[in-house]
Amino acid sequence: MRHTHLTQALAMATASAMLVAGCTSDGHQETVTAIDTSSPETTQAEPSPSPLPSPSASETTLPDASPPVDEVPFFADRLPDTAEASADARLSPVRLRFGVRDGFDRIVLDLVGEGTPGWRGEYVEDPTQQASGEPVYLLGEDYLLILVRGVVYPTEGGAQPFEGPRTIVADIGGVVEEVRYGSMFEGQVEIWVGLASNEPFRVFGLANPTRVVIDVQHP
Repeated sequence: MRHTHLTQALAMATASAMLVAGCTSDGHQETVTAIDTSSPETTQAEPSPSPLPSPSASETTLPDASPPVDEVPFFADRLPDTAEASADARLSPVRLRFGVRDGFDRIVLDLVGEGTPGWRGEYVEDPTQQASGEPVYLLGEDYLLILVRGVVYPTEGGAQPFEGPRTIVADIGGVVEEVRYGSMFEGQVEIWVGLASNEPFRVFGLANPTRVVIDVQHP
């Protein structure tokens, strides 16, 4: 009889352990930053995403400081990259920067003000201003347009002036040939990037200070 009770107790303990393990597995969440590659805007197969180092929110000296190498990588691809600005965003673009890194080129737009920016980055065939439809002439064979959202006009109260530069011609060594600060309209500003070739890219935000970062992988 004791043997039967012991066998039943062991069976119940095993079942309980399996139930707890199942709950733990179902409740586990991982926080990994990734670009969504399931975009309805493209119908052609894309090459496998290429890993790039993960950005760090503690970076304050971009584009000179290298990102940590011990963080989980996320992926760059050729698909549109989007994020929504916060409802309270009132940001002034104040500076545009560029740097060549090990394996990718980096463009940084510095912003000041309230809220967090949004963006839409994508390849375009014919660069034209979003408001007027006028052509945009810049160096390169392929072109990226990044619309940074949540910005205010320089004439609005509390806005800070853009200090520049408005055009950056990149040195030989990377894939970016030219970066241009474009027109502003309807709460967004254009950042144009002329490239030597069509390469995977990513757009993401950093805080303290507020920045929007565009990375383009080297071929």
